[in-house]
Amino acid sequence: MDLNRKPGFPDKKKFSPGQLKIADFIERNPEEVLFMTEQEIADRLGTSIATVSRFWRAAGYENGKEFKLKLRSAFDTTPALKLETTISKLDPSSLPLKMLEQATMHLRETAEKTEPEELQRAASLMAGARRIYVYAPGPSVALGELLSYRLSRFGMSVRMMAASGHEVLESLAHVQRDDVVVLFHFTRLLPETEVILDCVKRTNCSAVMITDREEFRYGVPVDAAFYVSRGEMGEFHSMVTPLLLVEEMILSIGLLNRDKVLSKLEVLGELRKRYADKLPRGKV
Repeated sequence: MDLNRKPGFPDKKKFSPGQLKIADFIERNPEEVLFMTEQEIADRLGTSIATVSRFWRAAGYENGKEFKLKLRSAFDTTPALKLETTISKLDPSSLPLKMLEQATMHLRETAEKTEPEELQRAASLMAGARRIYVYAPGPSVALGELLSYRLSRFGMSVRMMAASGHEVLESLAHVQRDDVVVLFHFTRLLPETEVILDCVKRTNCSAVMITDREEFRYGVPVDAAFYVSRGEMGEFHSMVTPLLLVEEMILSIGLLNRDKVLSKLEVLGELRKRYADKLPRGKV
């Protein structure tokens, strides 16, 4: 099935009116459908769950699970293909302006969907946490490292979690109720993310999520969730908006713990002066 990032049902003549409605919804909302149950699809369209269940076989699939596996595989394009798709729309002379226009569009869309109250709530939770655990897989590792670096300067206890595999459990074994877990969730749901969210729910600790999948902000056990616009599925994804959001979080926490933060930074400044001869800045 060549989805071209959107599913298609070429043989719709055999579909009933109800099935045509379902097909149209899937074609318009493929990413959202990946995370919806049959009951949720039925509720959204005002039809029965039985109609949704029968639709998959009419569309040529054994069940909804088989369809979603096929749909997910179509979304899982390689990094090379993503870059090629983006580069094909650019030329050297237009690159600076085009990238600026795209970044502005992403920033505007993200700003419109970022609630100041939610940002303050996330900052308050993190500022008062015993420890902050950061899960930042793949390209988001730079964002996680920046968050960890800045907050550690503030005197906060921050731990980076392993990016994948059973090593994630090494951190989860130490998570307590008064901790906060920060998750970067981009493009698709990872098994590690599912495990972390389950542990968050069982531990009853707080969690903050940053995601480029708007539908994933709902129905998950997190205290604050932020959507960042990064580009279309199957294209090169920008990190401009999540970087801005991370910096907003850092500054929000700094404002909440102003006296403590300034005190820690003053100590750092004094140490730099004391050991400037032996440890000059910029020396490796």
